[in-house]
This record gives sequence, structure tokens and C-alpha cells, in this order.
Amino acid sequence: MPGAFLGKPGQLVRDALGKVIYEEYDEVDDEPCFTEHFECEECGKPFVIEANISYKAKEEEEELDFKNEYVSLLD
Repeated sequence: MPGAFLGKPGQLVRDALGKVIYEEYDEVDDEPCFTEHFECEECGKPFVIEANISYKAKEEEEELDFKNEYVSLLD
């Protein structure tokens, strides 16, 4: 269902630096759901799907980092 995977937080609680430290959900159905139960449409056998999420962070390309006033012209 749309929104079920990531959920819909009602309010984010942040620390003094703006980092999210807690998510409050208005309703139980709004919480993220990383496990789903399905039934095969062909054979009718039930199965479970579990999401395993991972993220990678990397620096933005120098040309797209607008915090710097200057960009090197060398490639």
C-alpha cells in the first residue's frame, strides 16, 4: 500500500542541531512496515517479504556544491 513502507510520521522531534532523534506517528497504521505477508497468485502458498534497507552517502560533485565560492578548473 502507498505510504505503508516508509510510513507517515505526524511529528519529528529534533535536537538543537536539527538532527531527527524521534518520530511520532499519529496512528498505528501510519508506522513504517518492513515486513509484508503475501499469498502467491499462482499456487496460493503464503510467503513473507522483509525489507532490508541500506543507504550510502557520498560527497556532492564539486561543481554542484554551492557552499564553495570557487571551483577548480582542472579535471
